[in-house]
Amino acid sequence: MFARILKSGTFHDVVGYVTRQFHDPKEYTPDTWRIIGSENIFTTDYAKMVQSFEAIHGFMPGKENPAGHISISFDNADAPRLTNEFMAQLAKEYMEGMGIKNTQYLVVRHLETGHPHFHIVYNRVNLHGKTVDERNNYKRSDKAVKAIKDKYGLTYSPLKDKYEQKKPEFKTKISAAMYGCKSWDEFSRRLACAGIEVKFHDDRDTGKHVGVKFSDGDITLNGSKIDRAFTYRRLNNLFEFNRKHGQRQSNSVPKQPKVTIEYAPAQKPSLVGDVVEATVGAIGNLFTLGPGFDPEEQAFQNAVEKEEAKRKRKSRKI
Repeated sequence: MFARILKSGTFHDVVGYVTRQFHDPKEYTPDTWRIIGSENIFTTDYAKMVQSFEAIHGFMPGKENPAGHISISFDNADAPRLTNEFMAQLAKEYMEGMGIKNTQYLVVRHLETGHPHFHIVYNRVNLHGKTVDERNNYKRSDKAVKAIKDKYGLTYSPLKDKYEQKKPEFKTKISAAMYGCKSWDEFSRRLACAGIEVKFHDDRDTGKHVGVKFSDGDITLNGSKIDRAFTYRRLNNLFEFNRKHGQRQSNSVPKQPKVTIEYAPAQKPSLVGDVVEATVGAIGNLFTLGPGFDPEEQAFQNAVEKEEAKRKRKSRKI
């Protein structure tokens, strides 16, 4: 037994789908489906069913997509036990487990597929004109299905087991791909490298993305079924945050200061060095010392000239 919570819609569309109003009548004949259960619904024909739902929806006309839709499938091993009456009982217990009560619902069995299953269409506006509580629907559904399977000894679907086995793998790959990611394109490219394709649920009226699912080519999982952090809204908010945060970081990077390297003068090694420095400084650095300049020789010549000048001054006095 495996339950899938499907996209809600209008009663015209959902009731029309489960009763095959929009299918090829040559292929989907009246014996390929049958109504096996209902609550507070006139089931004489399609128009009466839609009118019954719409009458209650009229208490809250602003409620969009008022038709809730759930499909419940079973393993073929349980097929011999699945009479219409038994399926109707399972549908009733499932709705009670979901906490969907005091409302209208319709149970339709499909017989043309290779596995036993039925659909539940329910009014998201209850008989008191209030919204049906659908909080934590996925968790409620898992709990209700498990309780029914354990109560009646129904087969745990291999497909369900396969989904559960794949969840950790999907979660690891998605968590890695979303790190630091700034856009859906970047996210999709990263996951493509890990063998995961990103697909979107689009709003029927606006065409905008409202949901996201992931596929490895074998199975497809809604983001919310893997982890609540993987819903379209939360991932989109994360990418937007990363873009803004990254922009702020780039704008706040301090400019590198200009570095001025000052070289300290080398320590003067000797008196000769003092003489050379003083001499060059006195001339005003007008000349550049060439490669043939010998500072010791220059110092000696200066000393000789100084002594010669002193001797001449002394000879004049005499």
